Amino acid sequence: MDLTHPTPATEPSAPALSLSRPVHRLDPHSCDLHHDATVMRKAGPVVPVQLPGGVPVWAVTRDATARAVLRNTDIFRKDSRHWDALQRGEIPADWPLIGLAAPAGPSMVTTDGIDHWRLRSPLAMVFTETRVRALRTSIDIITKKLLADLADAATVADDGIVDFRKVVAWPLPMTVISLLLGLPESEHDALRGHYEIFFDDTRDPTAAVAAIEGIITRHLDSKRRQPGSDLTSALLQLPDDEQLTKEELVATVQVLIAAGHETTVHLLVNGVLALTQHRDQLDLLLQGEVSWDRAVEEILRWEPPTANFLMRFATRDTTLGHTLIHRGEPVMISYAAMGRDPDRYGLTADDFDITREGGHTSFGHGQHACIGAPLARLEGRVALKALFSRWPDLAPAAPAPRTPSVLMNAHTSLPLRLRPSRHRHDAGAAK
Repeated sequence: MDLTHPTPATEPSAPALSLSRPVHRLDPHSCDLHHDATVMRKAGPVVPVQLPGGVPVWAVTRDATARAVLRNTDIFRKDSRHWDALQRGEIPADWPLIGLAAPAGPSMVTTDGIDHWRLRSPLAMVFTETRVRALRTSIDIITKKLLADLADAATVADDGIVDFRKVVAWPLPMTVISLLLGLPESEHDALRGHYEIFFDDTRDPTAAVAAIEGIITRHLDSKRRQPGSDLTSALLQLPDDEQLTKEELVATVQVLIAAGHETTVHLLVNGVLALTQHRDQLDLLLQGEVSWDRAVEEILRWEPPTANFLMRFATRDTTLGHTLIHRGEPVMISYAAMGRDPDRYGLTADDFDITREGGHTSFGHGQHACIGAPLARLEGRVALKALFSRWPDLAPAAPAPRTPSVLMNAHTSLPLRLRPSRHRHDAGAAK
């Protein structure tokens, strides 16, 4: 692979791939994201696909190739000013994915290099392993309370079925990130509704984005008047030479709320589904033979919360995975395809195996690697262990409907039937 020198289109080794001839069309209503990922991966490490709305993009499907893209921020940049089709007016302003493909305002998601470092560095001091571990007690308390709510909801339900996503998986990370940001609980329901629209590929996100920005702006104004010990107050009190603009503050808090809760919701839901579908793996955890740390990593690899991530843009013609990418063309990272890449994981890449070693790239790579990864991992370990220790025989009561999205590996609900433990008396002994 050549990421540094342009390759002429006439070079014999360049395959006849073009954005005008997609190898696959992604559908937000697809019932199997992994089928889509397999089709893309088998077509090659870098292939043209079509997003909803007919928008073409290069999909990177192999782990090593994707990590090369994620490292090389000189050639593949986040700034949508490098997207030729957008600059030519070919992307509708109401395209449902516009808020993720080309977010408005400078933030960690839209910048590279020194600008990215300036926006990320104040947060990097908060999201360290040490600081995240200090949240363990709070996460334990919140989880215990939510599991009690889950039990109560199942008791009063006529059929004994309760929605795990609604009662536990969504409130846990939203409550934790709100504690960090000093965001009042009274805003949670509104944020949930707006973010559900934002991450729905079939709906215009314009009004939802405006509403989220309004909530954040009011929150920032409140913290200016009455600062506290939270992260929002710390961002407002940075030294003069490090101060963020109003637009940067709004965008930064918005990214923190989204990244701080959305992926963890899907980690928890996907984790419950994976473990209830693989009872032999669950037994290893409940018997203490494998740590919950290992389980969380395998869930993240096998069912990454983000299926496909938008977007990077080529700043010059370059060859990637033997494919010529022209300057101004968009590149999408397919974490769903990468997570089961046989080039990295071998013949068992499709198997769910919590004893697997070797890691994954589901939280990204390079300077844009997810800053909240330690927090998501901790919430996943705490919540999944507590849930299955209390109800080791719980089971889905119905299929979990997928969120209409090609980007998020998400479900709108997870109906569970809680069952009292009939065995496994040593369930709490897991590491």
